Amino acid sequence: MTIHLPPGLENPILAAVHSGRYASLDDAMTEAASMLVERLKQEQSQSTPPLADQPEAVPAHKPIWEVVDDLRKSIPPDEFAKLPKDGAEQLDHYLYGSPKRPTT
Repeated sequence: MTIHLPPGLENPILAAVHSGRYASLDDAMTEAASMLVERLKQEQSQSTPPLADQPEAVPAHKPIWEVVDDLRKSIPPDEFAKLPKDGAEQLDHYLYGSPKRPTT
């Protein structure tokens, strides 16, 4: 398949490939096509309400806990192990350098 894009669309995509954001032009266009398909599904589900005897459409977006879980899974285990165990309790210490709070 050959796709002809106007320079205003083609140039930023090529720049993203050359910068290393995408391994290849095919990878960049695959992501763009996936986004388009998701948008088309979303528009279709919004324009046609489900009939009474049909199950409701699956939401187009993942719940936040699934997004967070996917992000967590993308961190290599050795890097994840470097995170402090008391990061939530001592957030100010790790973000701003304030003294650690006493633990109870």
